[in-house]
Amino acid sequence: MTESAVPAPVGRYGPVSFQVALVHILVVDLIAWIFFPLFILLVIALPILILYLVIAALIAKAPGTTGQIGRGMLIGSLSGPLSLAVYIPCFMLVHWMSQNT
Repeated sequence: MTESAVPAPVGRYGPVSFQVALVHILVVDLIAWIFFPLFILLVIALPILILYLVIAALIAKAPGTTGQIGRGMLIGSLSGPLSLAVYIPCFMLVHWMSQNT
């Protein structure tokens, strides 16, 4: 009786999706925060990010572990834009509050 070290994927999401999402969150957030002060680089990188999302969406449609990797890529790809979407309004609110006190 041999057992594999990696369990067979049961559902749409699994440990592989989680691990891929964590790695992508680290990479995408790091890139987003490094390029944030250089806005022009974000504009140049946008077509690359869109192409990456298309590739991740195609991989996510695959069955099994490959599909889990694609879904992890999609989830991790959202972390950069969402972190900026939270940070910018908070920064503006704090700046506005400091101006009015």
